Amino acid sequence: MLLLHLNSHFPSLASSSPSAKPRLTLLPSNCHPSSPKRSIPSSLVQSLSFGILPRHFREKWGHLMEESKEAESKVSKFPVHLIQAVVASEDQRFFYHLGVDPHGIARAVIRYPNGGGGSTITQQLVKGVFLSSERKISRKFVEGILSLILERRLSKSQILYSYLSKMYWGHGKFGIESASMFYFGKHPSFLTVGEAALLAGILPAPEILNPFTDPERGKASQRRVLRRMVAAGFLEMESALLIASQPLYLCNKGVKFNIKQGKTVNGTILSPTIQDLEQAGSTI
Repeated sequence: MLLLHLNSHFPSLASSSPSAKPRLTLLPSNCHPSSPKRSIPSSLVQSLSFGILPRHFREKWGHLMEESKEAESKVSKFPVHLIQAVVASEDQRFFYHLGVDPHGIARAVIRYPNGGGGSTITQQLVKGVFLSSERKISRKFVEGILSLILERRLSKSQILYSYLSKMYWGHGKFGIESASMFYFGKHPSFLTVGEAALLAGILPAPEILNPFTDPERGKASQRRVLRRMVAAGFLEMESALLIASQPLYLCNKGVKFNIKQGKTVNGTILSPTIQDLEQAGSTI
C-alpha cells in the first residue's frame, strides 16, 4: 500500500532495482498549498514561546523557508532508493500524515521505554532546527504544533530535502552531502542501495551506529533498514539478502577501506557471517 501511495506522488519510485538509477520526481502541485505563506504568525510565536523557542527562532524559520525554494529541484537529483531508505527507516507513514502521526505516537507509548520515539521526519526536522533535545512535555507540544504548521507551508519533497540537508550523521557531519562524501567519497546521487541503507541506518544514533565508530553495529543497522525497505515494498527479498551479504566499502579522506570477508578494521569483520544471513532471512 505504501509503495502504491508513493507512486501516486513520485512515479519514479516504482523502480527499486539496485542497478537502476532513477531520480525522484516532484510532487504535483495539488499535494501542497499552491501559494504557501512563508511567515509564521507573531501571535503564535508569542503564545508558544514560554522559554522553549530559541532566541533566533524567527531568523531560523526565515532561513528554512528561503532554503526550501530550491529544494524540489535539488531533491530530484537524489537516487530514489536514498529517499526510500530514509522513509522506510524513519517514517513509513511520511506521505500520509500531516506532520504528526498518531500511529507512531501509539507505537511509542506501547513500546515505552524500549521502543522508539514515534517522531515523524517533520518532527525530527523541527526539533533539529528549532528546539532543544530537552525531554519535556511542553517542548514536545511545541514540536507537534510547529510540525503541523511546517507541513502547511512546505511540500513533502521540500521537507525531505530540508531533513536530509540538516540532520546529523556522526563525526561532525551535518547533511547528506557531507555524510556521503565522508563515508563513501562520493556525491549522494551516486550512492548504491546498500550505501543509502547504511546512511539511513546511522540516523537514530549517529555516534554509535556509524561504521567507523563500530563497524559491526553499522552493518547491523544497514540490515535493519533493508528489512524495513522490504516491508514497505521498496525492495525484493532476494535483493535485500544479496546486499546484506556484501561487505562495506568505505572511503574517508581519500583512503579507501575495501573490507572483505576475513579482513577486519579494528578487529571487526564487516562482512556478515552465514548465521547473520540466516537471521536476516528470517526477519526481513
